[in-house]
Amino acid sequence: IVSSGWEQFKANWVPMLAIGALTWVGIIVGGALIVFALLSALDPSVLDIAERIVDPDFNANTNPADQAYLDNINFDLTTSFVALGIVGALLATLSIVMGAGTSTLFLGANHSGQRVDVGACFGIAVRRLPRWIGISLLWAVVGFLPLVLLWALAIMATPFLLIVVIPVTTAVVIYLFPIMTIAGAGLLLGPVDRPPFRTALALVKGQWRTVATRVLVVNLILAAISIGLAVINLIPLIGIVINLVGQFVYYSLQTATSVKLYASVEGPFADEITPSSRA
Repeated sequence: IVSSGWEQFKANWVPMLAIGALTWVGIIVGGALIVFALLSALDPSVLDIAERIVDPDFNANTNPADQAYLDNINFDLTTSFVALGIVGALLATLSIVMGAGTSTLFLGANHSGQRVDVGACFGIAVRRLPRWIGISLLWAVVGFLPLVLLWALAIMATPFLLIVVIPVTTAVVIYLFPIMTIAGAGLLLGPVDRPPFRTALALVKGQWRTVATRVLVVNLILAAISIGLAVINLIPLIGIVINLVGQFVYYSLQTATSVKLYASVEGPFADEITPSSRA
């Protein structure tokens, strides 16, 4: 799966780079709006604060007036702060979601043998965005929150209850992890009339051990790559450049392997990205 994912990445690295670049544009603009919102909420302004702090005579440790100046810096939750913060956070989040969705659909179409360009995949992602968000939130509410509440209840009630909760929740997470891996890919790649979790459950049922082994091996390889990139990043200057290139390869390979994992269990692909849809 990893080797076939690598071959797919090598054949499609140019469009994947374009998707990644557009995704980062959205993330950077969204992040800039958040930073601007934070800075605009400061009173006095950030320029006044910077001018005061860079003054050679400024010393909050020895000068009470300088310390008082720092203590009197306020953070006002203005309307512009809230608006810019929300817009920036939404833009950055949607850029990540749309980037992941577009790249997954593109590689899914490529795997299926269909020639679908990046623009068409982006259009499919836009139309499917509400469904992706809705189902993801549903999974979080139904799956994640009960586990958190169960742990909180166990901690508040009695430590002995943790003896039962820990192995039970661990077993549930281990069992669901390969299923949710397939379901996550199915949410992006599958037909809209097929519930992704129930579809993944039916696909994995009967071959859970095989799928779990594949998912484990793929994630171990990806984890090793991630650790290697973190080590390389410690090298001054050149390490940062290599790490940026490596991160692009890493996330592209991660997307390609998710498509291959989904295909390995014969997961159904959306009509828009299968050859039969344009026959």
